[in-house]
Amino acid sequence: MSETLTRIGIMVCTAQRPRMLRDCVESLLAQQLADDWQVEVCVVENDATPNSRGVVETMPTSSPVKVRYYQEPRRGIPFARNKTLEVGLANGYDWIVLIDDDERADPTWLACLMRTAIEHGADVVSGPVRRSYEAPPPKWWKLLKPIVGPAGMPLDEAPTNNTLLSAKLIRPDGGALRFAEALTFGYEDIDFFSRAYKLGFRIVWSPDAFVEETIPASRVQPERLIARVHSTAAAQVLAAKIRHGDVPTVAKFALKGIRRLVSGAFQCALFWPGKGLGWEKPTNSYYRGRLRLARGLGIYRGLFTILPNYYNTVDGN
Repeated sequence: MSETLTRIGIMVCTAQRPRMLRDCVESLLAQQLADDWQVEVCVVENDATPNSRGVVETMPTSSPVKVRYYQEPRRGIPFARNKTLEVGLANGYDWIVLIDDDERADPTWLACLMRTAIEHGADVVSGPVRRSYEAPPPKWWKLLKPIVGPAGMPLDEAPTNNTLLSAKLIRPDGGALRFAEALTFGYEDIDFFSRAYKLGFRIVWSPDAFVEETIPASRVQPERLIARVHSTAAAQVLAAKIRHGDVPTVAKFALKGIRRLVSGAFQCALFWPGKGLGWEKPTNSYYRGRLRLARGLGIYRGLFTILPNYYNTVDGN
């Protein structure tokens, strides 16, 4: 009977957010499981101090889903992500599922991901995230547009906040893929799955595999949003350097960076007086200029490999 089991490892990277982690793991223990699945949850704490070990130790042992605890002391998202891949290989999982510690999965989440993978012959399946905001984001901030499409719709990339992947992507006799450890400030997930797509692995969409993410109020503060844009721009450019080399990346991004620096600085200067007076429209225009300026600065940080520290600040608890 054991030879017919499908082994699934659900991976949760965490750092200094025990309350959110507990809610996440409890939602994973409530999943609807098929009889021929063997499911385990692996918590990887990205910290030298085992702050969240107690969360794992207090999970009910009566659940058919075993919860394991691991540590990755090197701080940085790609280090923790690669630890999950090492754990997945060591434990012999057929499928690995990635979810963030600030998310909670619907009871049918895993079943939807697996059904989509099987029905559409996919190597990677990505699902939607419902976002719940503790405080409304500012009007000048553009919210992410949700993906709209049927189950099995092809994709050419995926994030790691709600994604199932076949172990074929990471096995030595398969894609042997790993997260780029230089990308310690974001974009490591898009880079990973973009490379998987280019290797010929099939990525598809699963519209019913929902998770819900809580966005702390601190994450939608103006300076925090600007720092995020700055970090993302730098990560995208550094990822391009890693893939294509310095010269093509400079040719693609250098002029774009200058345009954004100049136009962003001009827009900030133009609307700063109105912001100072508290007028809404000038304030929104001022912050849009700040975003352009942040993207320009991020481009040059990526070109010169000067790493931002956005993820050194932990939002939530």
